[in-house]
Amino acid sequence: MKIVLVNNNKIQRTLSMAEQIAANLQSRGIIVEVDNGENPVASFAEVDSIIVLGGDGTIVRAARQHLDINVPILGVNMGTVGFLSNLEADELDQYLDRFLQKDYHIDERMMLEVEILRDRQTVSRLYGLNEACVQSHEAHLIDLDMRIAGEGYGNYRADGLIIATPTGSTGYSLSCGGPIVDPQLESFIITPIASYLLAQRPLVISAGKDLCLKLVNGTDTFISMDGQVKVELKKNDTIIIKRAGTKLKLVNLKPRDFFATVDSRLKRNKDG
Repeated sequence: MKIVLVNNNKIQRTLSMAEQIAANLQSRGIIVEVDNGENPVASFAEVDSIIVLGGDGTIVRAARQHLDINVPILGVNMGTVGFLSNLEADELDQYLDRFLQKDYHIDERMMLEVEILRDRQTVSRLYGLNEACVQSHEAHLIDLDMRIAGEGYGNYRADGLIIATPTGSTGYSLSCGGPIVDPQLESFIITPIASYLLAQRPLVISAGKDLCLKLVNGTDTFISMDGQVKVELKKNDTIIIKRAGTKLKLVNLKPRDFFATVDSRLKRNKDG
């Protein structure tokens, strides 16, 4: 058995915990590969699963960087909010045997695939778990035309536009006025940032309908994936957003109610 251990060097206590977990797993004859975010390994052969130590940002990074191996990911919360984590740090010892025996359920989460076209040529292809966001470095107004499943929808004039997954609905989209969406659904949540038109409100549509955005106008505009990867855009660039062919597989050792978790996590974040 081989396990990838992902940790976040910005959270100091993950370093010592990663060492302890690695030693524990290796004592059981398990091969451990470590990804600390500084020198991520591009590909792992014959990996069985991934353990992520950190907050939601670390899980989002792992989901994107290790998308190609498509194995179950166990999130261990060592951050602040931890929507995506299934266990708290002090619970891992209690559940580790069940995890190694694969005595768990899998929660599948939809991911995004984004293709950027310039002069009808693909210049970049990106993947993300939470959202794609188009905006200006200087918070200038941008102008985007959008088509849904090939049909014209309209024009967005705003400081930016967020296309979120249900998983990402509790992130940046929520802070900009978007709805919280059950992650068992597969949909796009379209949320404008400071729209110039008061009538433009968040929109939820089926993920079976591809989106096409065209940058009509915008200064120093870029697209970001999960707030972690950025690609600069030029006027008349086209952005195709679709449901990715691969889903994130989250390990569920300790079932919990999604909406109760949202309520408790948001309150904890506020009070903490």
